[in-house]
Amino acid sequence: MRNWLLLVGVLQLSVAGFGCGDGLDGGGEGGTGGEAGNSGPSGSNSSGAGAPASSGAGAGSSTGSGAGAGEPTGGPASTGSGDPVAGSSTSSGGEPSECAGAGEDECPFEAGVEIACRLRFMYGVNYAWRDFGADFGGQSKWSQAGISGKKSQVLADLQDMRAHGVDVVRWWIYPRFYGDQINFDGQGNPTGLGGTSTQDILAALDLADQAQVNVMFTLFSFDGFHKTSYNPPNGLSVASMGPLVADAGRRAKLIENVVRPIARTVASSPHRDRMLAWDVINEPEWAMTGPSLYGGDPAFEGDSSKFDLVTHQQMEALAKESAAVLRGETGAPVSVGSAAIKWGQAWTRSDVDFYQVHMYGWVNDHFPYNKPLSEYRLTDKPVVMGEFPINMAEMDVGYDKFVGDLYNMGYAGALSWSITDRNFPWSSNKTTVKAFADQHPCETRY
Repeated sequence: MRNWLLLVGVLQLSVAGFGCGDGLDGGGEGGTGGEAGNSGPSGSNSSGAGAPASSGAGAGSSTGSGAGAGEPTGGPASTGSGDPVAGSSTSSGGEPSECAGAGEDECPFEAGVEIACRLRFMYGVNYAWRDFGADFGGQSKWSQAGISGKKSQVLADLQDMRAHGVDVVRWWIYPRFYGDQINFDGQGNPTGLGGTSTQDILAALDLADQAQVNVMFTLFSFDGFHKTSYNPPNGLSVASMGPLVADAGRRAKLIENVVRPIARTVASSPHRDRMLAWDVINEPEWAMTGPSLYGGDPAFEGDSSKFDLVTHQQMEALAKESAAVLRGETGAPVSVGSAAIKWGQAWTRSDVDFYQVHMYGWVNDHFPYNKPLSEYRLTDKPVVMGEFPINMAEMDVGYDKFVGDLYNMGYAGALSWSITDRNFPWSSNKTTVKAFADQHPCETRY
């Protein structure tokens, strides 16, 4: 087993858009969520679906279409129910892992992500925020509190998720650098967490424990690479991640002064076991330019008129350097929230513990979800479907079949989009989320 399993055991870490990004244009660019507006707080409004205009929402270098599901490559080893107990496992090389003496896992899902000696199908939903860009740190100029200042509302949301079968909540920390969240020096380099960030991280884990759900924190998003001149939020200072990621020295300051303090705050929480896994960055491909380093994937074609674009090598460095810190400080597994499986090889050498891909209609048209993972050359690590439309908009398949197919094909999890995006409404689809969890009550709970 990977080294993080030992750390997870020690720390008792039993559990952690397509374009869920900017919606400032009111619908075209940004996909399934993102910034609600640039004139002040607007809650959880969203932009509507659609690929970022720069993505060329087509096939790129398509690998074909219309593939069948193929033979299942994973699935449950049992169909037990009830609360899971710590299990045992062996490493891929056949050597006993640190879980060997932990007792039998009641319902291992063999294709799943193993955490604290439990193999499970990572099942849940994207929050992904209650107030975009304010949940962690707050926005004092907009009178928007962070999580620690709106506990009752957030707890009600989390409890509703849990009541409808959600185990894992994917939750964004810093989708864009503006306002109170991060402190900067005179040269524009980050010097530490700002506003109420620390209190908000601790509050989020406390509320997750109260609601009995688990969290996958997403540190950054491609939204953070917007040029400072692009629709600047009213009254807020704004910084772009692009120049920080492109420069090795400045990137090191981002890692040490932002990534590491976040990880250490999580590790300090009495409810750190609720932090299941990390996602370094949401859909980084939209903020990238140039060829892929690996595997014949299509080139990255981010929109240079809106984003400070970086190369694959530079974004990979952010992923690898962040992963080392996050895993080292907390022991939790790490992923990157890839925008589409068309870039399936992009993060295979980024020191992630499991892969994460997103699926919407524009992707499925050219890179179908039901093509076996072996044909996408993603078989060496678990693969979680980190986003897909909860209402299955433009997917030509129902929720039950889609998630059931993922489960039987050997995907490691499914997290639908989203709680607060009104174009993909939670309220009218949450009973469907619960129905699948009810069918697999043990395999979907860490």
